[in-house]
Amino acid sequence: MNKKRYVISINQFANFYKGTESVKKRIIRQQKEPNKFLVAWYQLPKSRIKKSIENNCDLEPILKGIEELKLRQPQKPRQVLDRAVSLEALNRYVNIKLPDLLKSVPYEIIKNVEFNSITIKGVEIIISPDVIFRLKANGKTYLGAVKVHISKSNVFDNIQSRYISSLLHKYLKEVVAQADEEVLEDLCLSIDVFGEKVISVPKNLSKSLLEIEVICEEVKSIWNVA
Repeated sequence: MNKKRYVISINQFANFYKGTESVKKRIIRQQKEPNKFLVAWYQLPKSRIKKSIENNCDLEPILKGIEELKLRQPQKPRQVLDRAVSLEALNRYVNIKLPDLLKSVPYEIIKNVEFNSITIKGVEIIISPDVIFRLKANGKTYLGAVKVHISKSNVFDNIQSRYISSLLHKYLKEVVAQADEEVLEDLCLSIDVFGEKVISVPKNLSKSLLEIEVICEEVKSIWNVA
């Protein structure tokens, strides 16, 4: 008999935590049967923000993205909305203060990691960081990662963002880090563009992970009835 597989993406996990009972059930139904034809929104700001972070937080990709969007002449209502929100997202990102370490220390971008998820209490959480980096400082090698959230109508609160940075930390530690590499808590970052905030791993990481375990148990219980 096949073992039941519980799978949820990191952003939907954050939404699940905050959701009402009906929202939680809807999220689980979407995770059970993902829509293969779902159109991805805000692709340009996502790719430009990622490129900016990969280049030591250089704002040139952001500014070029703004210019490109200004020149676009969208025809359909969806394209008009995507352009307007994408422009606002890039302009807001410019105001976000990222850690000085990301601007001052050169780092290597890690790509093609074999696994993009971790399993907690039997629930597979798809992490898929937008950027994973390795940097050297004081003779040590450190790892960090970033997850970017762009949604004007669904800004993550501090607790949701802390869960995301905690999960990034656990993912790096379990999946990416080599024996001589240390995961830097200050560089596991949940960036909420419309919230204009950057949240790193909370001081009490173990408490955050225990709360995540409780949410995973709830994911399973609703999965079985949704």
